[in-house]
Amino acid sequence: MNNFQKKALEEVGVLSKNRLRFSTFSQNHIFYVKKGLDIIKVPDFICVRDKGCLVLAESWFRERGIYLSWGTIGGIVLLGFFLYISLILPWTLERDVGFADVFISIIMIPLGLLFSSPLLFAAKSELRTQGLQYTIFNQRSKNIHFVSDVDFNTRTCRWNECTFCLAYSAGGVEGYYYELKGYLFNQDGSVRDSFSFDDYHYMPKNSDTARQTMIDDLTARFEYIRRFMQEGAEAEEPVKGALDLTPTLSEAAHRFQPRSKPSEGKTAHIIYSIVRILFLIPFSVQVVGHSFFCRYCRLPTWPQSVIDECGEDIFPKR
Repeated sequence: MNNFQKKALEEVGVLSKNRLRFSTFSQNHIFYVKKGLDIIKVPDFICVRDKGCLVLAESWFRERGIYLSWGTIGGIVLLGFFLYISLILPWTLERDVGFADVFISIIMIPLGLLFSSPLLFAAKSELRTQGLQYTIFNQRSKNIHFVSDVDFNTRTCRWNECTFCLAYSAGGVEGYYYELKGYLFNQDGSVRDSFSFDDYHYMPKNSDTARQTMIDDLTARFEYIRRFMQEGAEAEEPVKGALDLTPTLSEAAHRFQPRSKPSEGKTAHIIYSIVRILFLIPFSVQVVGHSFFCRYCRLPTWPQSVIDECGEDIFPKR
């Protein structure tokens, strides 16, 4: 990718603007890997845990497919609109087509390509450039194998050379998002590489109580990882299951809304079902996009040495 393409992906959100930025907030919320904490919580999005390895998806995995779905639809709609103005609309006019009509028709085609190409490029980049991102914590070797936020290539670092912290992920009128982040630095202190792991924390409002809840939640999830790496693979109860890269639409919907569980009561279940159907209508496009993303996205390519170290069964595959 050239600099213009990177800038375009940053503006639409495919590339994080914080990938090479170590914020003041993160500097004030660094985790020390040799210092244990009392609070502990199982991470929200464990892909697999087996053979001394803990595999965690990147923080925005469950929403992957948003650019693929909405970008494709938006790009096609925009391009179709401009093509309609250019190729069809002039012939529907109840008058002779003049020079101005021909001129407008000609400039509509490049305008359509100009406005639709960023959306289509974002959709393609999420599927084929970014692809599936996850991090492997290997307790036995003390290695961390991750997919870089910088260029989406696979990397390896030592557990004790990585700086772990809380990081601001995204925000807007609907709320704020924070994540667990790992940073690697150059000798001059600049960020060389970064990666996120486990699900993000959504903070609906920026109050002291909500902020402390966010800090406690992410801290407790990191403590699970710290104990796993520092105290051994048997320090915590193992987690069964693995990441399914061929989810049904229903499974993709529950992944998109992981806390949506129906009540056991019959009446409440009926109400829940109706609300769930209505609630999922605005998100149905993204649910389809996530399912398609899992099935056809680019999978990271790992060196044979990493596969031999961790075991082939560890890596998410279709």
